[in-house]
Amino acid sequence: MTDTTRTSKQLEIVDTWKDAHGIGTLVGATGFGKTRVGMVTIQRMREVNPQVSVIVIVPTLNLKDQWMVELTSRKLNKNCEVVVINTAYKNKYKCDLLILDEIHCYGAPLFKKIFETIGYDYILGLTATIERADGKHDILLERCPIIAEVTIEECHKNGWVSPYTVYNLAVPMLPEETASYAQANNKFRWAAQVLGGSGGDTFRRAQALLKGSRGSDKEMGAAATYFSSIKKRGDICKNSKAKFSIIEQIISKYSDRKAIIFSDSTAFADELQEILGETCLSFHSKQSKKVRTEVLKKFKDGRTKQRVISAVKALNAGFDVPDCSLGIVAAGNSRKLDNIQRTGRIIRYVPGKKAVIINLYAPDTQEVTWLTNRQEGQEVIWIESVEEIN
Repeated sequence: MTDTTRTSKQLEIVDTWKDAHGIGTLVGATGFGKTRVGMVTIQRMREVNPQVSVIVIVPTLNLKDQWMVELTSRKLNKNCEVVVINTAYKNKYKCDLLILDEIHCYGAPLFKKIFETIGYDYILGLTATIERADGKHDILLERCPIIAEVTIEECHKNGWVSPYTVYNLAVPMLPEETASYAQANNKFRWAAQVLGGSGGDTFRRAQALLKGSRGSDKEMGAAATYFSSIKKRGDICKNSKAKFSIIEQIISKYSDRKAIIFSDSTAFADELQEILGETCLSFHSKQSKKVRTEVLKKFKDGRTKQRVISAVKALNAGFDVPDCSLGIVAAGNSRKLDNIQRTGRIIRYVPGKKAVIINLYAPDTQEVTWLTNRQEGQEVIWIESVEEIN
């Protein structure tokens, strides 16, 4: 592994940030070492002024814990506070250096208040991608423009992450699911036709009607049907029970690997845990912090039988188990950020490790479009059976 090259790149980014008057965002692939860039930034500032105060904003308690461990181990925790965003935007703070980890999260209406509630002289943003689906990353770019970008491809090329292969595995839905999907899809097409077609203009028209714009009763009904049918189609695809047996086959095929299975609902994740038995534990936001902490502890401990986590979104960011080498995306979406983060969970560098990421999708459904959108520019292999996975 060319860690010296990665270290040099990290130091170069810190210099670039300094040249930008201490204001800017690093857009770096998961696995590159964005947190280390933050640590080096703090260290450099402390060399000039040992009393520099730092506030690190994070989106989750899991990330808060990770930052505290890193800061303490590097003896950088003096005058340094790590605050979860839900608390940060409600209170007043002041610091010399503000670090916004997962900065893309803070363009939301409530969270962007942190730019008013926190007084700072310097700011460093860290994220795998700055773009937001709602387009509200503009405020972030104004406050903290991009100063450096490091892609997964660059990390892969330089050996900063483990080599990996991505498969898209077709999993036809059960007959009853196919029928339900067709029904929801027909309703969607009817609603789209009433509203003038398809695509972004129709979406915005439906959204405007539901927010109070004038329209006929038929148009109002179509707007409601438009969104309900979109949700229905998505739920059917993402929670297809046909995926359970395929996941069992994959887990059996890779019986010596630690794995994360990404799903969309707690019901799916919990049912999968029951199916896979003692090797699997579910992990989601409906569990208490104590339960989630225990799940992660067992998963990280190589002496336990629990080598599989069935997760619901909560592990997209802020989770680091380098020896995890198998990822199964049972339910995805079109967002590149989620794809980058999930990939990053699996390809953390370990000597000799070769990671495998498998995206499950229902053919001839919206899942194909989601896959195509989120994987734009990524090298993938489309397959139709578990046996085709090398």
